[in-house]
Amino acid sequence: MATIRDVARRAEVSPATVSKVLTNTPYVSDDTRARVLDAIEELGYVPNFAARALTKKLTHNIGVIFPFNLNRLFNDPYTLKILEGIEEVCTSNEYNVLISTPLVPLKKSQQYHRFVRSGYLDGLIGLQLIPDDPTFKSNDEFGYPAISIGYHPVTSQSNTVYADNASGAKTMANYVLGLGHRNLAIIGIAESAATGASQRRSGFQQAIEDAGIDLASIPYAEGDFSFNSGYSAAAVLLSQRRNPTAILCFNDLMAMGAIQCIQASGLRVPDDITVVGFDNIPGTEYFTPPLTTVDQPARKMGIRAATLLFELITAKAKNHTSHPHPGFPPEVFPTELVIRSSASAPKRG
Repeated sequence: MATIRDVARRAEVSPATVSKVLTNTPYVSDDTRARVLDAIEELGYVPNFAARALTKKLTHNIGVIFPFNLNRLFNDPYTLKILEGIEEVCTSNEYNVLISTPLVPLKKSQQYHRFVRSGYLDGLIGLQLIPDDPTFKSNDEFGYPAISIGYHPVTSQSNTVYADNASGAKTMANYVLGLGHRNLAIIGIAESAATGASQRRSGFQQAIEDAGIDLASIPYAEGDFSFNSGYSAAAVLLSQRRNPTAILCFNDLMAMGAIQCIQASGLRVPDDITVVGFDNIPGTEYFTPPLTTVDQPARKMGIRAATLLFELITAKAKNHTSHPHPGFPPEVFPTELVIRSSASAPKRG
């Protein structure tokens, strides 16, 4: 096993400099820091603080992986509610939460591999929203108990919790159709960006086609889950020759942006255009008008994921094995339609 002196020799620095890099001490040049980190990566070095923790069997640290940029993490209320639930359970167990937001694909992310290779974790929770790029692809190599929040399982079909997005989207579309709307539009996102997107699209599609409407005939604009992208997407839809009477949005932030755009154009919601969202993020009930949406229990999913993870950690410690507990079957959380004032029957005539 590589030592700190091996790293120092490879990076052509002193062991003290390696220690400073490992503890994020200032006054180390960017070039030196990069050389040290490269040497750690090449040698597979486990820092001494992690080794000391491993001798005690538990580090009392949980790694939480969000494969997004920091703006998405801290500006998305839905994601923050998940993190709130995780933090609640970790705090009650006197654990620290270490957050990593590596770039994707993860297999090419040195940031991610350094994080999981440190050995300074007792388990991992990943927000699995990136298709075909499982966060824990290399989990078996490191032996961490792990739970995934989303559609991509950690191992086969186990250790996964997620909301029933398809059912929620179908319920929402049926509600809008039941109000009498047939002139629909959709604001979605690229399906390659999040697995939940394909589930929501599938739910919308089933309801729409059951009503005898061809999904391909419905105007579609793409956003990125943000408020501004919802505003821009609505502007695209309104620029077309015929305004829709209802817009189905893949999430609440885009729906709120769409409402702002519609109101800025001189139209009214829901009198002229119904707008509905998805997620039931905080603040939607106080928006003007209050947003009709689909509630998925983000905080509860965070709590459940962390609770299951601690069960895995406890089982591993009791069995004195480097291999995780065989795991739990996937848990699917139901969604719920929340009816507010942003949706009404279309105008006649």
